Amino acid sequence: MKKLALIAAVVFTTLTLNSCRQSDDVLSPEEYETLKRAQDSSTVILDNNATVNPEQGDNPVSAIDGEIVPPPKK
Repeated sequence: MKKLALIAAVVFTTLTLNSCRQSDDVLSPEEYETLKRAQDSSTVILDNNATVNPEQGDNPVSAIDGEIVPPPKK
C-alpha cells in the first residue's frame, strides 16, 4: 500500500510540474529582426567603446603593469 501511495505521489508531482511549466517563447519574424538589430547596434557601441580615446594618450590603463594607482588627494 505504501508503494502504491509513493508511486501515485511521484506521478502526481510529475504531472503537476509539467502542466505548470511555461511554454517556450517563439519569436515572430518581426520580433526576430528587431532583436537582431538591437544586438547589432549594441555590438557596434561596444566596439566603439573598446577603441582608445585620443584624450587618453598613449598610456592605456592596461599598460600600467598591474600597479594600483592611489586615489587623488582632496
